[in-house]
Amino acid sequence: MTRALAARIRTLMRELRLSPLAAMLLASLAALDVAALAFALLAWIGLDESAPPATSDWRPPSVLSSASGPAPLAREDAQTLSRPIFWKSRRPRPAVAKSDRDGFAGIPTAPAGLAVSAIVRSGGAVRAFVVSGDDPEGRWLTPGESVQGWTVAEVGELELKLVNGVQSARLQLYPEQSQ
Repeated sequence: MTRALAARIRTLMRELRLSPLAAMLLASLAALDVAALAFALLAWIGLDESAPPATSDWRPPSVLSSASGPAPLAREDAQTLSRPIFWKSRRPRPAVAKSDRDGFAGIPTAPAGLAVSAIVRSGGAVRAFVVSGDDPEGRWLTPGESVQGWTVAEVGELELKLVNGVQSARLQLYPEQSQ
């Protein structure tokens, strides 16, 4: 019987002018169609619904673990404080003494012990984060506010302009780039 079927298939291939490769491709597509039909029937009929669904004891991880305790305060995080976010090279800032003016090369009127760590513009508002000898943790200043007797006159893109009576000074965000 198989020889008769093979002879029929060869005759059909000759009548349709199919090459052996095209015939194998059509046979594989027919097998794929049969498999897809079987899958669709199985999905429609369904599996044994009387079997209980498999349960898992997996739980999503908790964001805050009670074993780790509360998160430390930001001012206690030595790793973050040693590499300030807004510092260009992200290395620790060299300590600036009150009498040390070397960090402000080319700016003879720069106040001792003041350094600009960040400048932020948001909409029309602008502010600068200034670290001073009096306030080593630093604070945000806007134009018109004072620090160590100096008043912030203007906050530029990369510098802070300060005035103290007739004296004026500018602090650069990246003093190592000064000319």
